[in-house]
Formats: sequence, structure tokens, C-alpha cells
Amino acid sequence: MIEISGTMKALSSLHIGTGKKSGTFADTLEYVPGRTIRGMLGYYLYTNHRDLFEEMKISEDNDMSNTNAFFKNALPMSSSEAAGYKRTVASSSSLKWCKKCGHLIAEGTKACSNFVDGKPCLQEGKKVSGFITLDSLETGKLEKASVGTHISTKCPITRDGHTSPGSDFEISPYHVKSIVPGTVFEFRCLVEDSFVNKVKSALHEAGIFSGLGGYRSRGYGSVAFSDLKEKPVNDIIHERAKELSDKSNLMMVTNSSMILKDENNSVIGFDSTFKDYISKFCSLRGYKDDFNVLFHGQEAGSGLPRQIITRGVARGWSLKNGNRVSEIVRCIGPGSCLMVRGNPELLAALEIYGIGEMTNSGYGDVYFMEGQV
Repeated sequence: MIEISGTMKALSSLHIGTGKKSGTFADTLEYVPGRTIRGMLGYYLYTNHRDLFEEMKISEDNDMSNTNAFFKNALPMSSSEAAGYKRTVASSSSLKWCKKCGHLIAEGTKACSNFVDGKPCLQEGKKVSGFITLDSLETGKLEKASVGTHISTKCPITRDGHTSPGSDFEISPYHVKSIVPGTVFEFRCLVEDSFVNKVKSALHEAGIFSGLGGYRSRGYGSVAFSDLKEKPVNDIIHERAKELSDKSNLMMVTNSSMILKDENNSVIGFDSTFKDYISKFCSLRGYKDDFNVLFHGQEAGSGLPRQIITRGVARGWSLKNGNRVSEIVRCIGPGSCLMVRGNPELLAALEIYGIGEMTNSGYGDVYFMEGQV
């Protein structure tokens, strides 16, 4: 497979619904789910290139071995005049950052040991949610990433005349929160080699003519893809494996919501069900299953795995089965972390493909770093 990576820029306001409304207010996510990008491209291909839509099996929801495209969540990129755009990840729930100077507080300490104006900072730390730059993990200096948003008030229009209702109609204004134009996101997807050029071309057209998110009839949702680069997945895995082999005390962090299913039940936590998914991945991709989690106690298997879990929800689950868009599926939330060990190439492959259900829609994305739970 080939990874296509680049940037996705909002040409107009973007509204990425959360699946719920509060009165007349419609909130927005601050990132673009892989499911939304997949839906945009899928709709464009279905209406314009039906043969490619069928060949890619882009509508597959259940069997991840039966799809030729995997879309990652598009996370907002942090920007500065000096450094340009920086990649971001979900912040690990195990890390604490100084409330005053923003430095990473060392494991086992309660106060910041960084020096400010020649004196120890000594401030306490706090956990940070949301997105931080990858540089934060390397330098130990917190850089948060957020997007600009605004709220617009709209009035309803009639479907037949595309005009405001008459004087005898009680107008009910509604309020839409959206991401401001100009916001830049990191774009990543995996596709089979034979589809790369066609997918790149379709993305450019779909971003303009189809758009993504809600209120597209009101001018929302136009995006532009740029700097699209191609790289074989095997090369990325090989390079990343070299980096991971030099690290100790490896910690896995969920970079998006992770859906683990035990029959019809959602699993919250990393237990035997999680290991089953790893084994299934190894069988599917041809890796040796030497992945393991680290446990409390002297011997593996005594006590509970060393993990910190946040709870999340998956939006729009199983729409094909007639369920409502607002249906919520419980899942492991972003920022959850687990101490692990395993073959570096396997870990690098898990970073690329993800773990669990619907990894083709951005769920189950993970990254590995040195850390402690």
C-alpha cells in the first residue's frame, strides 16, 4: 500500500457536527474525522466514478481485510511564522505539564524542575487534553494546537422556493459553530498502489465540488488538498521501526477513539479482547505476534495492565442498518495510554494501520513514545 500525505485547507467555514444539538445551537468538532473524509470521497466517486467506487470497496464497514483505503483523522496543524506548520497528536493522559512555564514534569515528581530566570519553577503540573505538537514530546515544552471558530446565526428557508418563510410563519433562527476558513489540517490516507493517482485526482475535485461536513448548501465545507506526497507503507514502517528500537519504556497512546468489540458489547480498556485484535492484525498482515502489555507486579499476568483510560464515543455508527446519525457507541477515547513491548516493526505497522474496528474511518489510530503509566 501507499501512504498519501499532505495538507487539507478550509476554503470556507467547516461544520463537523458532534451528532447532538443543544436547542438551536449546533456545535462543531475541531478536527475532521476520517469517516467524514471517506464519506466525501465515497460520495464523489459513487456519483462520478462508480467503477472506482466499487473497486476500492470504500463503503466497507465491517471487514477491514476487504477494503483498499484507510483514512486517518485530519488533525489541526500548529503554525508559526518561524517554524511553519507542525504535526499534532492527541495528548497522553499520563503526562503532566507545568501550569506556569509549560514544561513536562518528570515522572515521580510533584513540582516543575525547570529553571525560570535562574530559579527553579517549582509549580505543580496538570494534565492536558486536546492536541499538542509532536515537538512537545521531543523538547518537553508544551505547544498546544487549537483552531479558530466562530458562530453564525441563520434563518430557515423553504425547500420549495429556497426563500425565507412568509409572514405567517414563526421564524426560528438557529446558530452554527464552525471552523474558520484558512485552517490547515494534516491529511493522511492509505490506498492500494494502483489507485494512488486516481485518488489524488478525485480528492482535488471532491474537496471543491462535494465538500465535507454540514450546511454545504449554505456555502460550508469546501476544502483544498495540497502538497500530496506518496510513500510506500513498507518504507515508512521500516524507518519508524528503527526509531522505536532505540526507545525504552514504550507507551502506546490512542490518537483517536478506539472501538473494541466483544461480540455486541463495546470494550472500555485494554484486556484480552485488545490482544485478540492484535493477533488478528498479525495474521492479516503477516507479522509475528510478539506484542505484549506490561503488567503491575513482578510477573506478567499478575494484577492489571499498566494503563490509563479515557472514555469516548463513536459518532454515526452503522448508518447502513438504518440507525440514526446521533447514535452513540461507547469506545476508548483519545489520550488513553498503555505500557507495551513488542517487535518494533509490528508497533510501526500498528501506527500505520490502527487497531480495532473501522480503522478505515480514522478509528483506532495510535502512536508510541517513551513514557510511564
